[in-house]
Formats: sequence, C-alpha cells, structure tokens
Amino acid sequence: MAVSPTKGAGQPKAKSEPAVYGLAGWCVRGWLDLFGRPVRVLGSERLPDSAAILHIRHDASFADAVALTASSPRRVTCLISRRQLRGLQPLVASSLGMVCYETEAARWHSALRTCTRILASGGIIAAFQESEAGEAGEAEGHTGLSLAQEGWLSAFPEARSVILPVHRFRPPAKHEEYLIHVGVPSGAAEVEEQAGLRAAGAKWDENVFLIEAPILDRLLRDFEQALREQLQKQWASGPARNQKVDGFRLSPGAAETLRRVNRAEPETLLELRQLLDAEREDRRECSLARLRAQRGRNQLPAIWRALIWIETVLGFLPACYGALNHALAGLFLALFNLARRGKPSPGWTWGVRAAIILLCYIVQILLVDRLMGRAAAGYYAVTLPVSGAYLWRYWWLLRRRTRILLLGVRATTLAALAERKRERFLQRLRAILDAGIKPVKAAQSQ
Repeated sequence: MAVSPTKGAGQPKAKSEPAVYGLAGWCVRGWLDLFGRPVRVLGSERLPDSAAILHIRHDASFADAVALTASSPRRVTCLISRRQLRGLQPLVASSLGMVCYETEAARWHSALRTCTRILASGGIIAAFQESEAGEAGEAEGHTGLSLAQEGWLSAFPEARSVILPVHRFRPPAKHEEYLIHVGVPSGAAEVEEQAGLRAAGAKWDENVFLIEAPILDRLLRDFEQALREQLQKQWASGPARNQKVDGFRLSPGAAETLRRVNRAEPETLLELRQLLDAEREDRRECSLARLRAQRGRNQLPAIWRALIWIETVLGFLPACYGALNHALAGLFLALFNLARRGKPSPGWTWGVRAAIILLCYIVQILLVDRLMGRAAAGYYAVTLPVSGAYLWRYWWLLRRRTRILLLGVRATTLAALAERKRERFLQRLRAILDAGIKPVKAAQSQ
C-alpha cells in the first residue's frame, strides 16, 4: 500500500538542505536585499511538513521562481522549462535546486524521476500554470504542471494530491514589496479524477490580489476615454476631423481581456493606471506652466525680458565668485540651523548670522594675507561684501524673473514627456489586448 502524503501518516520528511543550496539561497537573498525589492511570503504557515505541489497561477517566470525559492521558509523545488532560461540563469537555477525540463523524451523522464524522488522524500514541488500561448510540445501535456502531477502519481499512486494555489503580486514601483500568497489546498479530489490539472485549476483563478470590481470598472472607463482621446487626435489631422468619437466604446472582447489580466496579473493594470495618471499630471503642470509664462510675459515688457536674459548670462560668473566666497559662512549657518527660509525668526538670530559671516570674512582675509600678501588681502576684503550683495541679487533674479521666462521651456519639456508617457501607455495597452484577443480568435477558428 502506498504511503499517504499526509502529515503524521508516516511519510518521510524532506532531507536536510545541501550546502550549495543554502549558500546559493543566501547569496540570492543578499542580492535581492541590496539591488532588488523586498520579498514577503503570505500564508507560509499553510506549507505542509510533508510532500505537496504548489500551483503557481501565473505564466512561467525565472524571476518568480527565484523569489519563491529564496524566500520560502521550506525548501521549494521549482520546475521550469529550459527554454525559459537565458545566459547564466541555468547555473543559478541549478544552484537553487530547480528542475529544468525539456520535451525531449529522455530528459523529460529524467526530470520526472527527480520529481518523484523529491515528492517521495517529503519535498515540495512548485509548478507554473500552463500558458495559453504555449508551444506545440506544451499543448501535448509537456508542462511543469503535468510533470508535477505525474511525479505525484509515481510517488503516491493511491494518495490524493496535496495542491496549494500560489499567487504573486509584483507592484510597478521598485521599492514596494514583492508579495507571494500561498492559498489553502483545494480541488485535490477532482485533480485525481482528471487527466490533467487544467479543469481543477479553474477553481483557483480568483487572485487574492485582484482589483475590486467597482475600481476595475472605473479603470476600464479611463482606458476607454484615453483611447477615444487618441482616436480624436489622429482624426484631427485627417479628413475625418469633424467626426465625433463619443459613440465609441471598449469592445466586450477587450474588456474581458483586461478582466482576465486582472485575475492573473493585476499589477499590469496598476502600471497602466500609473502611466495614465503620470501623463495627465504632466499635462496639468504643462498647462499651468504655460499660463504662468504667459502672465509673466504680459507683465514684463520686451526690453525688460531682454535685460533679464543678458544679466542672467553675464552675472553667472560673478555670482559663482560670490558663492565661493560665502561657502564657509553658508556651511556654518546650515550647521547651526540658521539658514532656513520662509519661517519667522527671532531678532537675535540675525545678529548671530551677521557675527558668523563677519567671523568668516576675517578668517578668509587673514588666509589671503598669509598666502598672497597685504595688498591682495586689501582688495579681497573689498570684494567680499560686494560679491555677497550681488549673490543675493542674482538669487532673487533667478527666483523672481528668470524662472518665469523659463516656464515656457518647462512647458515644452513637460508636453514632450507627457506625449512619451501616453505613447508608452498605448503601446502597453495594445500589447495586452493583442495578446489576449489572438488566442480567442484561434480558438474560434478551430
């Protein structure tokens, strides 16, 4: 009688981790801490002490496999197709104990024997879901999921499968946590009765990280509006410039594709939302900059604008000389927290500031006298207050006059940046819709 893969039923537990696996895991965790994003596993207490299969409800990804392997409290052996690996990834996969399989018969059976041995010893196998756009070999059942199921049947012919769904959430922002959620076992009996895992996997399509329906509906309306705006922009330069786009709506197929993306990878929709928000914010700032620039130009006559540009260019070097002369005084003012602006200060603070600046003047004059002589020190002493006064004047010029004239340039830059973000948004959205609609058309043609 086969050994039952349940805790306390006599099943052997996983062997101690090899030294190479421990060292590789430590290196990967250190790399993720220094250069990657933090990884957190939710529901790790659901991992059994005995054999189990983790059903990762996402397409195969080497980054996901590394994150799960390095962050799991128990040793997890990921199954990944060798065609997914590039460069040094096969070496990293081998160090982390991953099983790289191929559709060729000999190597497939070799990977199957490895999976059987791991499960029989009480280990955990992690397999990705089957891709809808898989290769011909995958369509015949040569996937990591089917490999894990065959390994289970070889190790425990009469025992029910212990399968836990796994979802991962990879936020667009690099500093946010990479979340991995381990769900409760589900559908094991149905999995046994069927030839594969696809039918039972339908019960696990509910991603714990998916966007809620009301928010998703508003998101789809925003995407629809962005597509209408782009269509109106394209028609504005053609013969259909008078045609209205109010009647255009997102097709049911496109909406269903985006809902499938929400169930599988909601972070993709969040990335689109961030691109759209960033583009709209840039356009808002662009409009505000143009308004301020127009107002500044109306307030300043042309002759004054020309004089401001001339002084901005010619006064740069004298201002740099003044900044160099007052660098030491500025350092001391910053150390004593006396350089803050925009807040009312007691009257005595101005006396302290003047004393610090005067003391720095004396020190700098004495240093020039020692290095270059009394005559140079006398000339230098005269330039100190003059350069300080002009530095103040130049700083006022930059903040109150030159900045207004540069708002037009800033508006142009923001408009170009917003256009690039809009293009990135549209390209990403079209790629998602094309990838989701093509498999549907292929299935309908069959």
